[in-house]
Amino acid sequence: MEVTLSKNLKEKFPAIKIGILEVRDVIHKSEDNLLNEEKKKLEAFIRENYSDVKNLKIITSYNQFFKKFGSIYPIQYQIQSILKGGSLPSTFTVVEAMFMAELKTMYLTAGHDLDKIEGGLTILTTSGTEDYIKINKKTQQLKTGDIICQDAKGIISSVLYGPDYRSRIGENTKNCLFFSYFPYGEDDSSILNHFNTIINYLKISSDIEMKFSDIKIFQF
Repeated sequence: MEVTLSKNLKEKFPAIKIGILEVRDVIHKSEDNLLNEEKKKLEAFIRENYSDVKNLKIITSYNQFFKKFGSIYPIQYQIQSILKGGSLPSTFTVVEAMFMAELKTMYLTAGHDLDKIEGGLTILTTSGTEDYIKINKKTQQLKTGDIICQDAKGIISSVLYGPDYRSRIGENTKNCLFFSYFPYGEDDSSILNHFNTIINYLKISSDIEMKFSDIKIFQF
């Protein structure tokens, strides 16, 4: 999968990086005991290490973007919920693995059905005239200055509003694309660690050997 960063993106986010990982032959489970144990460990890790979530470096970096739109980085809210005694939500294990890695590393990640993506991907900033169907099936009008990813058929994700419905991961998904935005840059070792965390969580709940692509990082 090739990713192109547009010229208008460079003007506003010259340090941006995009990371992707393709995973083939995934197995979906509604629940996995080993992964559930890892979820408990992650919740304990978050409570021990992320108590000052608002001031964590990665959180403040993403909030540079979200606060422009009067919003707060959603990972901050999710971590705060766990700090208050909440638990990680239950869904298909493939999605859980991504979400667990997202909370552990705090890097914004979208998951897509690789077979529903057409052509390469382009990353660009919005003019405010665009819209797309979010994962909840609702049409979302985009704001000026958002960052989006689109394939040959249209928008598949927005930094501000999340992934789309068309390319969502479902129970029949066989091949996945995991896609992370780093609007203000990040060192490559941390990006690689994030995707390797996804891989490790996927392996815990899988009974067969999945195929993992190389982790690719795109930048100007």
